Amino acid sequence: MPLHTFALSSMKYLNIAFKHIWGVWFYLNLVIWFFILFPIFFVSLSFEKLYPIAHHTRRIWGAILQAVSLQWWRVSYKVPINFKDQHYILCSNHTSYLDIPMMCLAIPGYFNYMGKAELSKIPLFGRFFRTLDIAVNRKSARDSYRAFEMAKKSLATGASIVIFPEGGIPDSAPTMRKFKPGAFKIALQLGIPVLPITFVDNWRLLPDDGKYTALPGFTRAIVHAPIEVAGLTDEDLSDFAEKLYNTINGPLIEHGVVKAS
Repeated sequence: MPLHTFALSSMKYLNIAFKHIWGVWFYLNLVIWFFILFPIFFVSLSFEKLYPIAHHTRRIWGAILQAVSLQWWRVSYKVPINFKDQHYILCSNHTSYLDIPMMCLAIPGYFNYMGKAELSKIPLFGRFFRTLDIAVNRKSARDSYRAFEMAKKSLATGASIVIFPEGGIPDSAPTMRKFKPGAFKIALQLGIPVLPITFVDNWRLLPDDGKYTALPGFTRAIVHAPIEVAGLTDEDLSDFAEKLYNTINGPLIEHGVVKAS
């Protein structure tokens, strides 16, 4: 085997090994720091009035996890955002489980995640979706209505709601799949502005490929200008979903993560 071919092959396998080692380091820290903070999670998730404490602790957990994993975050805002007096429907691309802690680090204040019902069945972590967050069984009209009412109640208290409009992490990540228009019915019916967020690097630092690999590096979040929904109806849902898609996808094209279609 030529020397340069051997060198390239060796570098390839070293790179794969490094990703697996770093993945072990990441997930080990995820579990260790969760159990260190578990007493606070257990108490604060047992009483609804203490849910904001659970959310703040989740933010601390995410910050520690990313810091010790050397996944440093950078958050930029296209315009100044009023987080103090206004709450939002928070929507981003979904490329990695790193999106969860990154959302906590990018967006100040109190908010709830809205996700598929299967998340509530995950040992330990599923407790969040049985208490603080909102689990949705989209196959059940009754459960979808219940989740909608929970979201309205949460928004009425001044909290924001996180919705991943792709409905999960697509196999095509970082290329986004088409947004589901129904995800924005809450925004339209309640008149809540939608705040788009683009996660540029999460797919690379913590890929959802089933191999449990990870990498250190910088991960960027770009917070766009809020999109108002006043005056829109259900007939506008498809056009609104397309506008939001293009807004979030813009930085991915700009930074060479995906190609313009």
